[in-house]
Amino acid sequence: MIETLTIFGRRSLAALRGFTPGQITAIVIGFLALIAAAVLLFRLSAAPMTPLYSNLTSEDAVAISQELDAQGTSYEMSAGGTQILVAPEDVSQARLAVSAAGLPADSNSGYSLLDEQGMTTSEFMQNVTFQRALEGELASTIEGIDGVRSANVLLAIPEDSVFTQSSDKPSASVLVVMGGGQMLNGEQVQAVTNLVASSVPGLMADDVTVTDSSGVLLSGGGATGAASVEQGRRLEASLIDSAQIMLDKVLGPGLSTVSVNADLDFDQRSTKTQQYQYPEELPALNGQTTTETYTSTDNNASDGPVVGDPPQVIGEGTTADAQSDYEKTTATQTNPIDSTITERVGAPGDIRRLTVAVLVDTAVPAETYGEVEALVANAVGLDVDRGDAIQVAQVAFDTSAAEAAAEAAAAAEAAEQGAMLWNIGRQAGIALLVVAIMVLGALSLRRQRRTLLDMEALESRGPSETVLLERLDENGQPVYASVGAGASEGEEDEEELPTYIQSPGSATYDSLKDFATKEPEQVARVLKTWISS
Repeated sequence: MIETLTIFGRRSLAALRGFTPGQITAIVIGFLALIAAAVLLFRLSAAPMTPLYSNLTSEDAVAISQELDAQGTSYEMSAGGTQILVAPEDVSQARLAVSAAGLPADSNSGYSLLDEQGMTTSEFMQNVTFQRALEGELASTIEGIDGVRSANVLLAIPEDSVFTQSSDKPSASVLVVMGGGQMLNGEQVQAVTNLVASSVPGLMADDVTVTDSSGVLLSGGGATGAASVEQGRRLEASLIDSAQIMLDKVLGPGLSTVSVNADLDFDQRSTKTQQYQYPEELPALNGQTTTETYTSTDNNASDGPVVGDPPQVIGEGTTADAQSDYEKTTATQTNPIDSTITERVGAPGDIRRLTVAVLVDTAVPAETYGEVEALVANAVGLDVDRGDAIQVAQVAFDTSAAEAAAEAAAAAEAAEQGAMLWNIGRQAGIALLVVAIMVLGALSLRRQRRTLLDMEALESRGPSETVLLERLDENGQPVYASVGAGASEGEEDEEELPTYIQSPGSATYDSLKDFATKEPEQVARVLKTWISS
C-alpha cells in the first residue's frame, strides 16, 4: 500500500512538473470554478426554509433557538431575529419539541392566569388578575385579525361600591402594531371597537379608543373629525375617477384633469311624521246621540222689565203672555282612521354642495366645452338646486414631466432587461467556462498520462530497443511499436521500421519532436539513462 502511494505521488509530481505555469493557473481557476458551481447548485437545489414561528420577542427567540440547538435541528433567523425558519420536513417535529418546552412564552396568557391563584389570594388581587386575564384574551383575539402583528389592551373598570349611588363608566384603550406596512380599514376598526365593548359589562363603543403604533387615532374621542375628512376624500376621489375616466375616453389621455370639492353635512337629524287618513267607505265603529227639549209657558203680566232682562216695549193697557222653548241634540261618533308614523334618521355624510373644476388642454377644440361641462356634471351628479357649480377652463398643459417620466420608465425597463440579459449571459459564460476547463483538464490529463506511460516504457528498455507510442487502444491503453535488439544496426532498413516513423512528417515523429521541445529535461533524463545503461 505504501509503495503504491509512493508511486502515485511520484507520478503526480512528475505530472505537475510537466505542466506550464499557465496550465497550472488554468487548472486552479477551473478547480475554484467547480467548487463555486457546486456551492451554487447546492444552494439552488436546497429546499426552501419554512417559518416555524414569527413575530417573536427577543426572549422567545433566544429560548427557541436554544431548544432547537439541543434537539439538533438546523434553523435560520430572519426578520431581524423575530422569525425562525426550519426545513419543511422538520416543522412538525420542531413545533412539538418547542411546545413541550413551554415555548413561546405568552405574556398575555389570558384566563390561564386564574389558575395560578391560591386560596389566600385577596379579593383585590383576584379582581386585578381577572382584569389582566381579560385584557390578555382580548389582545390575543385582536391579533387574529389579518395584518395585526401584536396588540395591547388596557381596561379601566371602576370599582363597584354599595356606598355610592353613581360610578364612572368603564373605558378601554387598544394599541395595535401592524405588520408589513398594512393599515386597519374602517370596518376592521369598527370590529375591534365592538369586540372590546361587548366583552366588558357597561362599556360603550364610544368609550373605546383604538390607536396604531404610529400614533394615529383610529377610533374614539377626537376620531370623528378624522373619519369625516377621510369620508370626504373618498367621495371626492370616487367622483374624480368617474369623470376622469370618461374624459380620457372622449378627449384622450393627458388632455384633461378634474378636481372635485365635496362639502358634506355630518349633522345627524331625526324627522318624525304622522299622517291620518279617513276611509269614507267604512261605517262608524260606534256612535251616541243625545237630544234635550225644553218648553215653558208664562201667563203673568209684567208691570215692568226685570233687572237683567232685555228691554221690552209693551203696549199700554195690554197683557203679554211669555213663552220660551229650545231643543239640544248632541251626537258622538267614533270613525276608523288610518294613522301612519314615519321616522327618518339622516345618516351623517350627506352632500351639502359640490364644486367641480375641469381643465382641458389647448389641443381640445373650444366648441366642445359645453359637451364637456354637461358630461362631467352628469358624471358627478351635479344638482343646480343644491347650489352645485362647475367651471371649465382651457390651459396649456406642461408635458415635460410626463415625457421625462416616460423616458425614465423606458430607461429603467431597458436597464432591467439589460441586467437580466447580462445575468443570463454571465451564468451561461460561467457554465461554458467550467465545461471548457473540464474538457481542457481532461485532455491535458490524458496527454500527460500518455506521455508518462511512454516515458515509463522508454525507461524500462535499453538503448538498443526503440519504443515508440503509436496510438491508444479502445480501452485507453498505449500501443507501442518497437525495433528490438534482435536486429543488428546494419540490418535495419526502412521496410522493417513501422510505417508511422518512416518519414519525419509522420504523426509519431511530430509528437516526439513536440514533446522534446516542451519537455527537454525529461528527454535528457531518458537519454542519460540510456547512456548510463
